Amino acid sequence: MRNFLTKITDERIKTGLVQAIWDGVLWAIMFGLAENYLVPFALIFGATIFQISLMQGLAQIGAGLAQLLGAPLILKFRKRKLLTIWCCRFHAFSWLLIFFITFWTKSPWSILLFYVGGLFIANIGGPGWVSWMNDIVPQQLRGEYWGIRNKIIGIAQFVFVVIGGVVLHIAEGANHEILAYGILFTIAFAVRFANFIPLSKQYEPPMSVPAFTNEFKFRIFLTKLATTNFGRFALFSILMTFAVNLLGPIQPIYLLQALKCNYLQFTILTMIPIITTFIAMTYWGRLGDLYGNYRILFVTGMAIPLLAINWTIFTNFSVLMLMQACGGFVFAGFNLATANFIFDAVRRENISKIMAYFNTLNTLCAFLGALTGGWLVDVMARYDLSAWRLNKFTFVFAISALLRIVVFSCFIRSFKEVRPVKTSPPLHFFYIYKPAMNVINQFQMFNDLFFRIGHFLNYQSEEDTPEFVYFLEGEQEIKDE
Repeated sequence: MRNFLTKITDERIKTGLVQAIWDGVLWAIMFGLAENYLVPFALIFGATIFQISLMQGLAQIGAGLAQLLGAPLILKFRKRKLLTIWCCRFHAFSWLLIFFITFWTKSPWSILLFYVGGLFIANIGGPGWVSWMNDIVPQQLRGEYWGIRNKIIGIAQFVFVVIGGVVLHIAEGANHEILAYGILFTIAFAVRFANFIPLSKQYEPPMSVPAFTNEFKFRIFLTKLATTNFGRFALFSILMTFAVNLLGPIQPIYLLQALKCNYLQFTILTMIPIITTFIAMTYWGRLGDLYGNYRILFVTGMAIPLLAINWTIFTNFSVLMLMQACGGFVFAGFNLATANFIFDAVRRENISKIMAYFNTLNTLCAFLGALTGGWLVDVMARYDLSAWRLNKFTFVFAISALLRIVVFSCFIRSFKEVRPVKTSPPLHFFYIYKPAMNVINQFQMFNDLFFRIGHFLNYQSEEDTPEFVYFLEGEQEIKDE
């Protein structure tokens, strides 16, 4: 992070970018302790597959509609910081309501109501926050900054997902699961409420307002989906979201009910993609800056169908861990490139409105995908699928894989890169050569460290120098020549 900050001369921008990372870390703590374990919490109170799919789907569409509402609010009042802070505060209180009202009513519908409501309020401030961040992140450093920020957030997620899982695993053995959830959700409230501290310290530049604020309506955006480069990108992204969300909301239920994973196993399988995501963010970010976000979308998009196919085949816990690692690596690049493609393709003064329109369609497809996935699981439960070596869950996984293949094949070549980039290397560079070179470079770093240790020990005692120091020095001489 220090090396990155040296590239920025404006101290206000530096401070703002650092505070934005702290803001993300607090969100990650909330996610790791509470939101990550919302499905197991709902299952304790008898939630059905349909209810969980509905909860996940409504959360997605609620977030999209909230951003559609938030965009004109920002353009009218131009108070991005103030709106974002108050939305975070209201979102924080939803975690107290989720726990205490559900504990009182014993109904999973309470979870659905307050979880969806909390996300709706939080996302009203989304367009303003996106516009705000777009103003302070230097264009030529977007991929690198978002890679660094997401990596740090991923580390925080990993740590607190583990903490939450360990707490619940211990509480399960002592029959105190409800108490453990109460503690975790209360901490989630506290840290989410504390988001106002870094947000209030973050620099907010004057907001640019487009000249055609009243003319560019949502219906106009819809008419351009098939006729513009950005519109075709949006179609590709939102349809892929539908295909992915057929699988996403039912995956935790599959792990807990079909595969009978305990809290510890569930935590491990949850945290592995988080680990690989925060490792891969900086990897994909730099490559996106060099070769363009379209190329990253192409490279990662062609691997996304394989992830769903694997879920239809494998049930071994060790293989599932490997699958989750691959999924985190691929989706880290795909999601980062999607966001950065939007920043590159949309003019600065239009970003809040266009992002809100895009997210509305994206979350609508996520909602429809989640509902469709849950409905298909319920329908296929009536049939014997063993002849095809499938069950009600893996059948939906197979449908998701098929749809991902269709979306990628039909839409990936319908749009193109929007900024000048270097000529991209072939596919194996991204998945084989570059990762291998990164590993080799890490070993080289340790090798150089041993060289320095050898020189240091040699200078301390010329008369009593260990033989391995002479060996290291000899190797260094060869290297220098």
